[in-house]
Amino acid sequence: IGFGQQRMGRSDAGVGTLSRGAAGMTLGLAAALLAAVLITEIRLMRRLALPIVQSIAPIAPVAWIPFTIVLVGIGGQAAVFIVFMAVFGTLTLSMVAALENIPPEYLAIARNLRTPRARLWWNVRLPAILPSALTALRMAFFGAWMASLAGEMAGINSGLCYMIVMAQQMYNMKVVMIGILAIGLIGFTIDRLLLGLQKGLSGALVGNARDARREA
Repeated sequence: IGFGQQRMGRSDAGVGTLSRGAAGMTLGLAAALLAAVLITEIRLMRRLALPIVQSIAPIAPVAWIPFTIVLVGIGGQAAVFIVFMAVFGTLTLSMVAALENIPPEYLAIARNLRTPRARLWWNVRLPAILPSALTALRMAFFGAWMASLAGEMAGINSGLCYMIVMAQQMYNMKVVMIGILAIGLIGFTIDRLLLGLQKGLSGALVGNARDARREA
């Protein structure tokens, strides 16, 4: 599909969209986790950063395209940035809410045992929010997947969305339908994988908790 140097195969289109979505999703998840930790730990960060995050979260990915072109330029990095902005706000709010909903007795017991702050986060807080974080990650994935497709409007000559647009201009409806079906199939497959990961980790946490009770 395409002309001259812009020609690409159908598999290349899927890999390009998926790689940009994965890169933006990974960066967004890391930044959201860091922001949630800082907002939870530092009162000043909560007062300053939380309203900004709450304002960013509802913005549609398409709305970031003009700003992204001016700030980042065009190309793959623009799509990655759009995906990042699409998931950062919602993931941060979800993780902050999960941290705030940790049962207080967990933290009280850890403090009574004089658990260091770093171990408190690593052994208590993060495992406690893992199920909620994985659910938020699944929900954010759909936003990231759509943002990755929208990001291809920022001057990218590869990807599934670009393939669909080019096929439409060439009146090749067969390729258009293949692109649409590929978007749905890839999204469904990754969601199933994330769901399996969520169930597996949740089951492992429950098993570890039972073992700890037996040893106690």
